[in-house]
Amino acid sequence: MKWKSFRPAALTAGLLAAALALAGCAPRLALNSPSSGGRTPFDWPQPDTGEQPSDDWYGQWYADPSLTREQCMYGSAGLLGWPSVLVSVYLDERGGVSWTEEDIARSRQTLATAVDWIGQQCAQYGAEANIICDDGTPDSNLFVRTQYNGRFAGGTNSAESDAFYTAVYDLCEQLDTAELRGQYGTSSIGFLIFLPVSGSSFTMVHYLEDGSDYYHEFSCLYRTDAYSGPDDFETPAVYAHEILHLYGAPDLYAGSNDYYVTSQLADYVQATWPDEIMLDTYGPDGSLVYGAVEKQISPLTGSRLGLCSTFEGAEAFPEVNEMPPGVFSTGELAGVVQLPDDVTAARPPVAVAH
Repeated sequence: MKWKSFRPAALTAGLLAAALALAGCAPRLALNSPSSGGRTPFDWPQPDTGEQPSDDWYGQWYADPSLTREQCMYGSAGLLGWPSVLVSVYLDERGGVSWTEEDIARSRQTLATAVDWIGQQCAQYGAEANIICDDGTPDSNLFVRTQYNGRFAGGTNSAESDAFYTAVYDLCEQLDTAELRGQYGTSSIGFLIFLPVSGSSFTMVHYLEDGSDYYHEFSCLYRTDAYSGPDDFETPAVYAHEILHLYGAPDLYAGSNDYYVTSQLADYVQATWPDEIMLDTYGPDGSLVYGAVEKQISPLTGSRLGLCSTFEGAEAFPEVNEMPPGVFSTGELAGVVQLPDDVTAARPPVAVAH
């Protein structure tokens, strides 16, 4: 299958030489599935006040005093229910392929369609989300265009070079500024990395076991779909699928990297929610759909995002919800980590230090 979220192998310091060269920098949509009965809305966990726990599981992976417990659990994008920011980064190859203004405008519209759809799906669960992203206005500070000192791999293998990953991690860290967090009142920041070549879009997510490592989360979105024709642009469904990864949605097809997604679970999803966005991103006939997202966020994905507390058939797949909503894990801590009571307490979101 095509859409995956994964992490690269450990990166070496020597690869930092392949840094991105910033060539210049440049908010958007306020947000808020089908009913399966018996679900209760999940109270969004709220960012904590910055106080660090002294004696719990978290101390085993905690290494960076600038990150809070929740940041080490969820990664930079946080939870879908928190106010969050998506920074759009358009990369050109230095001396090679680059974005056109027309294609940037098209991708912005695709992004708007995807984020609007996510909001509509959240509303069906009685939940609100708040995603702010680049809207194309001249004074938007959520648009960055820069050059990469290398060549993009693209293609159908969903893999770029280790040098690329290192460069993007470094860039995300540079762009995650106190000014940005202060302006939008949140430290929940994800990154959308747009590549002007054909490829299979993917997302780099933070795992619970990573602690303060691999903190910054980003989706790589290619200009065109490597599995289709050379002029077949990525669709709003692809953008939505990858963005939902940033907030904790797993791949639900056979071969998923998520430890609890077995072939039996994939078959169950296919039979129960054939239009599930995390199952595939194509139309019913296998076509690419533009201008809309003709998919759904199923109750299973909803439970992983924190939109609802459970899903029909959950008793047959208890591993799905043994981790807190929004958290990715290798399975090492399965059934061990519980969401602390103080995290679910209602309190206003805060911009915590980083």
